[in-house]
Parts: sequence; C-alpha cells; structure tokens
Amino acid sequence: MRPDFVTRTTLTTERPTYQEKMGELGHVPFIHYDPATGRVVQTGHCSPVELDHQAVAGCERLDGLTADINADYVDLSGGFAVVRPRPALPGFDKTTILADGQDVATILLPDPCTVTINGTAHIVEGGRLELVGAYPGAYRVVIDQFPHLPFEETVTCASP
Repeated sequence: MRPDFVTRTTLTTERPTYQEKMGELGHVPFIHYDPATGRVVQTGHCSPVELDHQAVAGCERLDGLTADINADYVDLSGGFAVVRPRPALPGFDKTTILADGQDVATILLPDPCTVTINGTAHIVEGGRLELVGAYPGAYRVVIDQFPHLPFEETVTCASP
C-alpha cells in the first residue's frame, strides 16, 4: 500500500427521516380535501408518474404537502389553500356549578354552533353558551363543529 494513499469513510448513526427517504425515492406527498369545508379526507405519497391517478370523488388535491387527517384542515379563506392545525375550543370557564338556577358555566363557541347536551342537539347562536342548573346532576356537552377539534366536557351541578 502506498503511504500517500489514504481511504476515508465517514460513519454516521443518524437515520434519514421518513420524508427524506421518500424524497430520495422520488415520492411526492399529497392531500385530498373537501373544497366546501377544507376537511382533509386522505393523505398519501406516490411517484410523480402515479400522481395524476390519485383522485377522490368530490375532492381537490394539494401536491407536495403533508397533513394529519385528524388534526389539520385546509384553510381556503385567503384565496388559496393553506394547511393549518384545527383550532381547539377553549372549554368551560368552570366545570362545577351550584344547582341554584343562578351559577353559570360559560364557553365561547363558533357562531352558529350545534351543541349536544346529554344526547339532545341544540343550535347555539351568538358565540356563547351558558349552562345553568336548577337541580343536581351532570351535563355531558359534546361539540363537533368543523374545523374545530371535537370537544367533550361534563359540567356538574352540585347541591348548594
């Protein structure tokens, strides 16, 4: 072996991320979303050649982007599509109130909003829900108002 000849090898323990590996393979991520609501209905990745074959009836496709079906939505309010995290509702200001017909638990909501309380749906307008209880018990409140994340909380009315 010649003394002026040296072979160098760089070793690394870092592994490529999933996105880096897909990029090496020439895969393109895509999102299908409902153009009326912005709800993400499918995500995936494929080679550029296969991209034109990716279609979901009634949906639009965004290429080169990724999204979480449960946590993201496509915001169309600015004139072009932007993937954003779904906002969370703030929750009630308190989850235990006195069953005196006066103590109030309040939550701010999108306007209008469908709220289900103990299995019964109610349309709430004005962007605010106030729960008041005259009798002890529990109120299970469920809100599924897209693009907000699903919300569920129990407000308890305690004896004064």
